[in-house]
Amino acid sequence: MRESSFDGQGRVAVVTGAGRGLGLAICNTLRANGFEVIATDINGADHVLDVTDARACRELAQRVQPSVWVNNAGVLGAGDSTTQSDELIATIVGVNLLGVMNGTRAAVEVMRHRNSGQGAGHVINIGSLASWVPVPGEAVYAATKAGVLSFTLGLEGDLRRGGVKGLRFSVICPDGMLTPMIADVIDDPAIALTFSGFRLVQPTQVADAVLSVLRRHRRVVSVPHWRGLQVRSFGAVPDLVLGAGPLFMRLGRIQQERVRRRTRGVT
Repeated sequence: MRESSFDGQGRVAVVTGAGRGLGLAICNTLRANGFEVIATDINGADHVLDVTDARACRELAQRVQPSVWVNNAGVLGAGDSTTQSDELIATIVGVNLLGVMNGTRAAVEVMRHRNSGQGAGHVINIGSLASWVPVPGEAVYAATKAGVLSFTLGLEGDLRRGGVKGLRFSVICPDGMLTPMIADVIDDPAIALTFSGFRLVQPTQVADAVLSVLRRHRRVVSVPHWRGLQVRSFGAVPDLVLGAGPLFMRLGRIQQERVRRRTRGVT
């Protein structure tokens, strides 16, 4: 791990999906620590940005010249992956994976030429603990998050092979959170595995992790850390995970019902 040069003073950070939930929490944390934040979303934020539009991402990056770019925009789209509509799957993949690719590439385009061609800047992509294990009910979502992890690390390798070693990349992988994205479908049994941990992560915890990797660089961070170790261990034995799936689903549904009763009306 290396200490970061980012202290927040005079730094510009782009955050996608910043209209509510986790994105809004990230914006608040960065602003409280001296960053000038460009909050973007398709609605509800200061700047309109459709992350599936690669040209729009590049134009924004060229205009604001960010030092930090946080790819947070995402959609859940839970359900049986064998019967979900083609349109829904295209939306999930388009926002969660292609949107991250578009944002990352746009940021890299302006960051790679700094520092005499060594590059300078930090791209933070929001993954998920679902990046590591099978997640029935959220299979397409989990696949996009696995793709986010793989793409981020692979792209850094491409840059390093080309001599650009000054850019930093991080993937933040949170456990289930009660964001508006989850609250909107709190009754859906397909999302039961979101609740399989002991407790839901708070968006502020993930926002703090974003700030932490800016101060002290780490490539992959799980929130909470212990849960990441657990899930990654499970990911090494997918047969066991799939076999225990019904048990995890039942436990998740119990916790889901408890959370639903406590938080009915969360928006």
